Amino acid sequence: MRVLVINPFGDTEFYGRENLERIARPDTDFEVVNIADMYPLRNNQWLYFRYMCTDGTLERVLLAEREGYDAVFISCCLDIGLYEARQLVDIPVTATLESAALVAHMMGASYSLVPVDYQNGKIQEMLLTTYGLHDHFVSLRPFHIDANDLYPDQTQSPQVIEAVTEAARACVQQDGAEVVIPGCTLASSVLTHEVSDAESAVGAPVVDGMVTGFKMAEMMAELHAAGVPTISRRGWFEKPPAEDFDVLRNFLGRPVWDKTGV
Repeated sequence: MRVLVINPFGDTEFYGRENLERIARPDTDFEVVNIADMYPLRNNQWLYFRYMCTDGTLERVLLAEREGYDAVFISCCLDIGLYEARQLVDIPVTATLESAALVAHMMGASYSLVPVDYQNGKIQEMLLTTYGLHDHFVSLRPFHIDANDLYPDQTQSPQVIEAVTEAARACVQQDGAEVVIPGCTLASSVLTHEVSDAESAVGAPVVDGMVTGFKMAEMMAELHAAGVPTISRRGWFEKPPAEDFDVLRNFLGRPVWDKTGV
């Protein structure tokens, strides 16, 4: 199995490969890439930035299908381009927040988000509503470290861990969360790498969306290989008309590939 992990911003998640290597199936090969060639920033936490990095993410998803990957995992809690990608390609595409929220729904009756800041958390809450996963959501409590500052060259891991766990404990103790989702992969990667028992530190299970999203990609690829549909083309994920798609691609000066690879 081959899985492409896309960091939909202009850098690569530290500890990402190391964390995923620990939990990947023995027969899974994966590559981690970013979109620095089309989006220069190390963060995408603002609405405009989220919009601008979607194009580069979708280009990489389209290329992944052509390159023969069995699945794509978009590793970012803003799930950049997730639904758009599912309209475009036939291989399974998963993302961080949706996967984490699905797992949280199975684990408990309520869950909270711990995002980098309030506006970023509201974007994620909007996504949860779109996914139909908002019913069990009880709160968001930011940990107030800008995504740009989550890299080790800006903020040391102990400071990140302290900020995230403090906000997560408040979600559990004050909001009744039974499960907590760190709202940034740059933060959850630190917890997964350096905190052996996050549940004890927080008081409830902490779901790393990077891990769950990757495992979800493996599972969906298995289903796809077994002949089980992993997407419905009736309605929401209906593909765009091929003729219009080709006109748009030609207008943009981008490659148009059919199933024969032309």
